Amino acid sequence: MAAIKPQQAERYLADPPDGVRLFLIYGPDAGAVTERARAVEKVAQMRDSAGGNLIRLGSEDLVADPGRLSDEANAVSMFGGEPILAVRVTDGRHNVMPSITPLLEAPPEAAWIVVEAGDLKPSSPLRKGFEASRAAAAVPCYELDARDVSQMIHLMFQEADLQIEPDAAEALAAGLGADRMASRNEIEKLILYAGRDNPVTLDHVHAAVGENLAFRSDRIIDAALLGRSAGMDDDLTLLRNEGQSASGLATQMLRHLMTMQALRERVDKGSSPRQAVEGARPPIFFKRRDLMIKALSRWPADYLRRARDAAGDAIAASRRQPQLEFELISDALHRIALMSRRLSRDARQ
Repeated sequence: MAAIKPQQAERYLADPPDGVRLFLIYGPDAGAVTERARAVEKVAQMRDSAGGNLIRLGSEDLVADPGRLSDEANAVSMFGGEPILAVRVTDGRHNVMPSITPLLEAPPEAAWIVVEAGDLKPSSPLRKGFEASRAAAAVPCYELDARDVSQMIHLMFQEADLQIEPDAAEALAAGLGADRMASRNEIEKLILYAGRDNPVTLDHVHAAVGENLAFRSDRIIDAALLGRSAGMDDDLTLLRNEGQSASGLATQMLRHLMTMQALRERVDKGSSPRQAVEGARPPIFFKRRDLMIKALSRWPADYLRRARDAAGDAIAASRRQPQLEFELISDALHRIALMSRRLSRDARQ
C-alpha cells in the first residue's frame, strides 16, 4: 500500500520500488500529473533492456473495451520489451474500474501501468484501489501556492549557480501560474536566456518570460465563469495564434469546475464562499482566490453541472472532429460565459 505524500512525489517516482508496477498520478495540477507520468514511463524504459513497449490509451478506450488493458498488459510483444501502458482518464465520468481492478488484484509481472487522472476525492474508487494495493502507488499532484512558487524559483536558480534580484524574483513569481510544469518551463527559459549574466534582473524577466501560458489559461477560465466574453476573446485569439491546444484548455476548465462543485457543496451546507475557498484543500492558488469567491457566489450547483456538461461534451466532440477543436471549445466557453451573465442579471432582479 502506497499513498505518497506530495512532498515525496518526485523523489519516489525517480526510483520507485521494484515491486511497484502500477501508478496513479492524479490531482488538480495537470502539468505536474503529465510531467510525473512521463517520468515513470522513462524509468520503466530504462529498467527494461529492450526499452519497453509504450502504448497510450484513453479512458474512453477502456470504457469501450474493459478487457483491453489486461490483454495488453499480459501480451508478449513481437518486438520485445515490457508493455508500458499509459492511460489518461479524459473524463471523470468514465468508469475505468472494470479495467483496472483485475490488474490491482493480480498485478502483471512484466508490465507497467501508469494512469493519469484529475483531482480525486479520498472516496474515489480509483484512488482507493491504488492506495490499497501493495503493488501500486497513488501519487497526488497539487497546484503551486505562493510559497511553492518562491521556493521553486530560488531552488532552480541555486541549481543553475545564478542569483536573481529580489524585484526580478517577485515579478517572475507574479507572472507564473499554479501549473507546476508550465512554471518550471518558464523558469528554465529565463535561466537559458540569462546565460552568464549574473545576477538576473527585472529586464531579463520581462524579455524572456513575458506572460505565462498557464496564467493566460487561468484568465480565460475565470473570464468565462464571470461572463467576461470580450477579454476572453482576446486571450483565445492569442492561444490560437500560438498554436496551443484548445482541448487542453477545456480539460483545465473541466477540472476547475469539478473543484467549484466541491466548494459549492460546502457553501450549500452553510459556509460562505470566502470560507469555502480559503479552506480548500489543496489550497486555491493565491492570485485566483478573489475571482473564485466571486464566481462561487454567482454559480449554483445546478448551473455548475450544466457548465461541466458543456465542457465535457466539447472535449468529446473535439476528439471526434479534431479539425474543429478550437471552434468547439470556444463555443463551449462562450455558452458558459452566457450562463454567467444570465445568473448575474437574475441576481440583480
